[in-house]
Amino acid sequence: MEEVKELREVLERVEGKLIAAGKMYGAMNFGVWLAIMSLYYVMMGVLNLPWQFNLIYWPVAFIVAMKFTGNVWKRYVRLAGISGSSWKEGAVIMGIWITGVLLGWIVVPLALNKPVDTEIGVALLTFISFSVGGMFALTREREMIPAFGIPALLIPLAYSTVSNATVLAAFGISLGFSLTTLWYLHSAFMAIER
Repeated sequence: MEEVKELREVLERVEGKLIAAGKMYGAMNFGVWLAIMSLYYVMMGVLNLPWQFNLIYWPVAFIVAMKFTGNVWKRYVRLAGISGSSWKEGAVIMGIWITGVLLGWIVVPLALNKPVDTEIGVALLTFISFSVGGMFALTREREMIPAFGIPALLIPLAYSTVSNATVLAAFGISLGFSLTTLWYLHSAFMAIER
């Protein structure tokens, strides 16, 4: 009977560590995007680059982020002993982000008759809140709530803001991603301690 109890305790510790590893993967996903966003804002502020810079920066940033998160995912899969393919879930997530791009960067600006700064701010907030919210609907990871909830709550404020809607959107998204990263890390520690 004592051996069964010990085995159960060992299995619970292993399960906690696997859950923690998954939470750390989530934190790293949002952390890499925080770094990418922060670098972008610093470069734009210091170098005063033209809007065409976006056409280079964001595709390169996407490739870097996918490479980084892909490598982390491979390590997690190896650690957790996950078998099978996550291709279907990846395709659904890609579809969510493509829909978010279309909604945020095409539909919203065409529907608004506001100054460009307001349109960009609302478009960015819409894009992020829809896309991360869609991922949340798929995964149900509660740690994502700030990453889409804060941007969604800021949309009406950005819409009514006369100036600085883009700055509001940038800092609002950064706040949401920061809180999501911290929540994932907190959940990882909670899983280890249980």
